[in-house]
Amino acid sequence: MAAYFFDSSALVKRYARETGTAWVFSLVRPSADHRLYIARITGVEVVSALSRRERAGLLTSSSVAKALTRFQREFANKYVVIEALQPLLQRR
Repeated sequence: MAAYFFDSSALVKRYARETGTAWVFSLVRPSADHRLYIARITGVEVVSALSRRERAGLLTSSSVAKALTRFQREFANKYVVIEALQPLLQRR
């Protein structure tokens, strides 16, 4: 088992097809058995990124709704959510 930290630009590839989506899928599939970390703010950033793609006409409202439903479920169950508190941000 490996541990991975996903920022929002990487994690959004799980919910919207773009360059890198296949790689992200390979890391998050259950059989890979990886521990997946995200910062709490990533939740807001992923929703924002998907909404921007919808407004730009790159995703349909239906596909965004499905992606957001899946993301909300997985945010609660699939990822280890960490708090980006000042002591963590100051570590080198």
